[in-house]
Amino acid sequence: MAVGNWEKMMKPSKQKRNFQSALLAAKLLNKLCLTSSISAVGLLTLLGLPARAVELFGNEGIQFKQDTIVEFEFIVSHGAYQSTFGVVDLDSCTTDSLDTCEKTPLLWEVKPSDTADTIYRRSSYEDNVKINDLDDFKGTPGDAVPEPLAEFLFKAGRRYAFYLESTFNGKPAGTVYSTNLYNSYGHRQALFNNEPPDHADLRLVTRRNVLVETDDKSDDLINGGVLIRWDDTGSELVQEEFQDVDFDDFIVGIGGQIDDCITLEQLEQISSQQGQNQETGSSDQ
Repeated sequence: MAVGNWEKMMKPSKQKRNFQSALLAAKLLNKLCLTSSISAVGLLTLLGLPARAVELFGNEGIQFKQDTIVEFEFIVSHGAYQSTFGVVDLDSCTTDSLDTCEKTPLLWEVKPSDTADTIYRRSSYEDNVKINDLDDFKGTPGDAVPEPLAEFLFKAGRRYAFYLESTFNGKPAGTVYSTNLYNSYGHRQALFNNEPPDHADLRLVTRRNVLVETDDKSDDLINGGVLIRWDDTGSELVQEEFQDVDFDDFIVGIGGQIDDCITLEQLEQISSQQGQNQETGSSDQ
């Protein structure tokens, strides 16, 4: 696997864009094995499948037209909270409360940041990812997040959303969702961007007036991948008017291309693992 750093990812070359490593892949489940030597569009045409297996992917929701395995990679975090990223099955809810839905944790921090930091430093209101700020609760793969890779089987036709559940000093600090509807006041707490927003030297836009090219990122999911950038609000630490809304608190790379082969045995293993994760939740984290 090719390995690149964050700076290279910020300025993609003319070649296919990759995340921190080139293994992020959205793999469609078919009777035939998918080979990495065939492009996504070419392969879908070859198999006579719909050109878009992804029905919806963005702040309005997550839904696939056919069973699809998507791979995820933790990129970096810049937040005082200790967070867990995962998938919530909206069709599994037994009441209107999201607390009754099945949640599958995928990536989680074992500590808020690689090294201890202070919450008393004034925020710069900047995107600390692009300027590589080591002082803003930076968490990296292999350290704050020991297991930075995960995959999830999305079932055809079911409605999903991503969630970010946080704690501070061991106490619950709230959960935010990728679907705006489920957040307080309908706020946008997650950005689906191909690349990080170019606001490194400016205060970022507020969550009520976020610059978004297109809400639906279905095409991007298999054409280079998508970054989901979270803002955890920090509401347990600061009042709303002082929240920095920088969308760099937890960043995950999703998808990229159709790649690799998958067998029925591998599919059963993934389904079994997801069942175990749903049972344990984040209790082991």
